[in-house]
Amino acid sequence: MKKPFEQIPFNPARWPFFYGWMVLFWGIIGVLLSVPGQTTGVSAFIEPLIRDLGIGRLEISIAYGIGTFCSSFFITPSGKLFDRIGARWMGFSSCIALGLVLFMLSQTHRMADAIAPILPEQLGIVSLLSFLFFALRLSGQGVLTMSSRNMIMKWFDHHRGLASGISGAAVSFGFSYTPTVFSGMIGEHGWSGTWLLLGIFLVILFAPLLLIFFRDNPETSGLIPDGTAHDVSIAKEKNRRQFTLSEARHSFPFWAFTLTMALQALVMTATTFHIESIFTLAGMDGTRGFALFPPIAFLSIAITLIGGWLSDRVELKWLLITMLAAMSLNLIGLTVLAPGWPIACLIIGGGIANGLFGVLMSVTWPHFYGRKHLGAISGQCMTFMVIFSAIGPAFYSGILALTGNYTGGNLVSLATALALFACAFRIRNPQHS
Repeated sequence: MKKPFEQIPFNPARWPFFYGWMVLFWGIIGVLLSVPGQTTGVSAFIEPLIRDLGIGRLEISIAYGIGTFCSSFFITPSGKLFDRIGARWMGFSSCIALGLVLFMLSQTHRMADAIAPILPEQLGIVSLLSFLFFALRLSGQGVLTMSSRNMIMKWFDHHRGLASGISGAAVSFGFSYTPTVFSGMIGEHGWSGTWLLLGIFLVILFAPLLLIFFRDNPETSGLIPDGTAHDVSIAKEKNRRQFTLSEARHSFPFWAFTLTMALQALVMTATTFHIESIFTLAGMDGTRGFALFPPIAFLSIAITLIGGWLSDRVELKWLLITMLAAMSLNLIGLTVLAPGWPIACLIIGGGIANGLFGVLMSVTWPHFYGRKHLGAISGQCMTFMVIFSAIGPAFYSGILALTGNYTGGNLVSLATALALFACAFRIRNPQHS
């Protein structure tokens, strides 16, 4: 008899321990592999690109925004495809795609020279970068991240918060060192050589590993979530309503959580993208901004673990309220940035907000809306996150061009966070309505 594909090259049901823990490990690897497509990974390349391509900060922000915005329209369809073909094929194909995009990015200067006779220099570079950033953000930040996160959430129910906490902590730790690692690689190999090396690693080494170890859900492998039966979990899963995407979109909690995630994506993307400029305008060494990433990450790791544990025990709205309060604190620090307590606001607010962001982005959708349409529902949220992250750098660049600083962008974001904070108290779990 022909083996089901889920049992090739091995049967997860015969693994020495519950295979969900392997899924957790490889899901974390999948998210970490997406880092070249995340803003924290791209940020290390911004200054070298501006210098070597002869492009302005506003132009590269516009290109990044256009590429990110256009990629957002493909996230929800990708989520629906995830529901159909599963995490294994989606993870493998998106890893290959990301590697190929990095190959193309490594040749940006050559492609720019090739299209120079066809389009005016600045228009040609902006158009080229817009396309490349579109492919980068879709394959990395979008599909590979979504596939890896959703896969983990499908394998756990009773321990979903714990799995989310472990995943979020590991990812935060890895992401925090990305700018430093990439900057070191760029110093040694140049931005072109660094992108080329990363692409080779993804295509040759990691994509085959994801195909071997990724699995979509425990049921197709003859297992159950968590590996053992929990009476409470079984009862909850049996009675849990499986919302469609349309039904989820008609519920208030979906928009409260989605808009909060989207606002955090906007602020994170904008501040990470312009971090050197932000600190320089505040009268400090621009590279000092990168030094904040590790302490923010360490706090984020602790908050992620605590938040993951709490998400199995308290209403998720209280975690969202805490996240919005932390976002507000972070934005206050950015608005009055200077040595001293504003830096503390950045670290404390950013660490708490980032930690809870990772937890809520993972556990909210299966907890509120079930697992059946998880790809479509989480994909819709990611669509808005990507749209807002596309707006962020260009919005802050525009504010800088008009006013000479980033204060206006911080104040608009702060007002939005406070409005969402007030609305969050009205949230009720749709499963209980």
